[in-house]
Amino acid sequence: MKAGIIDSAKKTKFWEKNLGSCFDCIIAPDANGLPECDIVIVSESYCSGSVASVIENIRASARHCNTPVAAFTSEGTCENQEILMALGFDDVIRTPICSQLLLRRAKSLATVVPHNDIHRSITIDSLMKIKDGESGAYCVRSVDFTNIFRFVLRFLERTQKNTQILLFSLGAHRRSSYDKWEQMMNTLSEEIRKCLRRGDIASVCGEDRILVLLIGADHEGGRLVADRIVNSFYSECGDDSFEVSYDLREVHALGH
Repeated sequence: MKAGIIDSAKKTKFWEKNLGSCFDCIIAPDANGLPECDIVIVSESYCSGSVASVIENIRASARHCNTPVAAFTSEGTCENQEILMALGFDDVIRTPICSQLLLRRAKSLATVVPHNDIHRSITIDSLMKIKDGESGAYCVRSVDFTNIFRFVLRFLERTQKNTQILLFSLGAHRRSSYDKWEQMMNTLSEEIRKCLRRGDIASVCGEDRILVLLIGADHEGGRLVADRIVNSFYSECGDDSFEVSYDLREVHALGH
């Protein structure tokens, strides 16, 4: 995932240290310098008195208007939080904050429905301009996965295609640090993405679970995919204290 950070370039190491295990951090002085991102975090201290115009520019941007945005601030009063939310921020992250909690807040931000999502306007032209050249599985938020699954159920009624759903679970034989666990989850997520086809869908649905939807696969094909992912994880993780298990089930159309 990509995190766009509006902050001083001097803070690059800070953001990479705290979010780099899960996000590619792109630091820029304003929204114009950011590519399409999964989340945007705005440093209130860096923007100073211009934070209102910064969020206004983000919401007016075709590239970022539907991206979840959080304000990063040391001001802890309820009044300031209410002001920031009223301006259009989806969340307010208060400092000081430890690395683990900051990472969790950033990951949670990626699942938030953006402030102005209900006002989003979709046109045929805007849809036709969408480009998706990334290889591997299509990775989505858990809330989007649920909506896609509903669509697939309807799709199966018409096509009668085989579809499998996989739930991967990460476990450990002994206790490990939060950072180590995050590293292993990232490894599992990446191996799942690489091993799947572009038409497959994956979503992290907890601190230890990842859901996968295999459209057009039968049970045997699903089992082969699952085994390949597990073997790929073990070859990359380098720590035999972790284990991956999976539950494979066939998805049936409604009424069947």
